[in-house]
Amino acid sequence: MEVNAELYDFLKENETGMMRNENGVIAYVHIPFFKLDDFVEIVGVCQFDEGGIEVQLFDTTVCVDLNDIIENEGHSVISYENCFEESELKPYEEELLTMS
Repeated sequence: MEVNAELYDFLKENETGMMRNENGVIAYVHIPFFKLDDFVEIVGVCQFDEGGIEVQLFDTTVCVDLNDIIENEGHSVISYENCFEESELKPYEEELLTMS
């Protein structure tokens, strides 16, 4: 499975998780403020064009949904499965496989 190696490494080093909302399964990462520049460099500034991206702001991190970022590179969220704790991934695994 194909991945962006830099993004993969970044996700391995930061808190990731999954949740379900009205749009389906959403993968996310909590990015510490001091690592925002690194994240932007990895995903590219074009991800923030046309109004930016929606985030959730926490006291020490910014939480970013990853689905669009990953899929815009032509990759599948399931390709990044090793970046998530098994307990986070397992409930959504079947649905993620159908998304790929």
